[in-house]
Amino acid sequence: MSLRFGRNKKELNVADSKGKLEMNNKDITSENIKTILSDSSDISYQVHYINGCRDIPVTVVFVEGLVDIKMLNDDVLKPLTQERVLIEVTDFDDIIELIEYGTVYHASRRLHQNLGDTLKDILNGAVALVFDKEKKAVTLDIKGFEKRGISEPTAENVIKGAKDAFIEVLRVNTALVRRKIRTPYLRVKEVAVGRQTNTPIAVIYIENLTNEKIVKEVFKRLEEIDIDGVLTAGSIEEFIIDHKRTMFPQVMNTERSDKFCHNIIEGRVGVIIDGLPVTYIMPATLTSFYQAPEDYAQNYVISSFLRFLRYAGSLVTLFLPAFYVAITTFHQEMIPTVLAVSIIQSKSEVPFPTVTSIFMMLIAFEILLEAGLRLPKTIGQAVSIIGALVVGQAAVQAKLISPVVVIVVAVTGICGFIMPNQDYSNALRIFRLVFVIGASIAGLYGLSLIFIMLVYHLNTIETFGVPYFSPFVANEGRELTEDTLIRLPLFLMKKRPSSIKSTNKKRQK
Repeated sequence: MSLRFGRNKKELNVADSKGKLEMNNKDITSENIKTILSDSSDISYQVHYINGCRDIPVTVVFVEGLVDIKMLNDDVLKPLTQERVLIEVTDFDDIIELIEYGTVYHASRRLHQNLGDTLKDILNGAVALVFDKEKKAVTLDIKGFEKRGISEPTAENVIKGAKDAFIEVLRVNTALVRRKIRTPYLRVKEVAVGRQTNTPIAVIYIENLTNEKIVKEVFKRLEEIDIDGVLTAGSIEEFIIDHKRTMFPQVMNTERSDKFCHNIIEGRVGVIIDGLPVTYIMPATLTSFYQAPEDYAQNYVISSFLRFLRYAGSLVTLFLPAFYVAITTFHQEMIPTVLAVSIIQSKSEVPFPTVTSIFMMLIAFEILLEAGLRLPKTIGQAVSIIGALVVGQAAVQAKLISPVVVIVVAVTGICGFIMPNQDYSNALRIFRLVFVIGASIAGLYGLSLIFIMLVYHLNTIETFGVPYFSPFVANEGRELTEDTLIRLPLFLMKKRPSSIKSTNKKRQK
């Protein structure tokens, strides 16, 4: 089966290469463009005579809905028919040269002698001036499609920071980055991914600061992606990560421009995908998922306290249900007498064992979360309230669930919500079920074994050559007190994280 799949993939690559080669071997003419784009109703072909001279025709080709019609009329068609300098010119080469160097009022102009590049520009929102006799085309980038305005982030709340979030347009997103990082060494380089979508992807980093090996590795992995289209975030993320079989995130994602720029200045590499408001930051380590942009906007004591709460909350959401199952099933001697009597009384009339009750409540909790996400906002909130209060209270009164189990699962869920990164929180939610299974089989021994396996698994992960458990496993723990478990005052954070091996290690003097 794998061999057959390999042959099919190879055949697809060969067919795709042949198609591109045949396209590039064809001349740039309006007929060839019509042949490839076929009779699509949104492709406009208009023949214009330069300055009204029938001997100098030009075919204007563009995609309706992707270009600004007003700019097309004022900056392209009007100069072609009224510009005096074109009256005295009768040679096509001279006309093309004049258009290329400013007769048409637009800054972004490209001269093409390759049909493939011409079609690529047209489908990206450019207008093509096709000269059939010379087999050449000049494309002008006058995109004018509708787009969403810059607004506040929806998935990441902003307390004390910039409220401009990324949108679905690549060039708007790169401009947001340029507004915040104005160094001339900021590099924005694009790679096209997807056979059918041909989606532009911008790789952003700071030259002479970011580790060049990481930059080259990012480009290498992006160029090796061979899929039909990039329409979802996973189309890129699942191909560039190192370990495909782990549920823990290996790249950070954000829609906040300030968080993105902060990590670029730290020495990481950013990836912006055209058509998606979510950006990626790499390499990502375990500690980066506990950090929030507000940590650097508040007093360092408050930030350190909140960050410590996140670490403590992640341990609670992982261990609390499993610990409750272990001590009530295998290690009753660990429970104080008064508490043990209270637990026994609360579950005396419940027909299900403790592990079954815990599993039922955890699964019900996940169902409520999923229902709240999929339904419209107003209905989703109502479903969550009804599920948590009405159904939960009814289950307790009907003696189906112990009140202690409800409290344990509620505390577990709340602690899972304090993680700044949703992907990391999802991984913890799945893994706590594994902890419950281990505790139900062997009590605290099973819980300890699963924990050891988890720590071992995290220590085996590397992301773009950086240990996932940094700085816990690097530099002899010297950075644990700088920007990991706590946050030092900004004036004491003089160096960038050593784990990402940035070229310029000093953050400040």
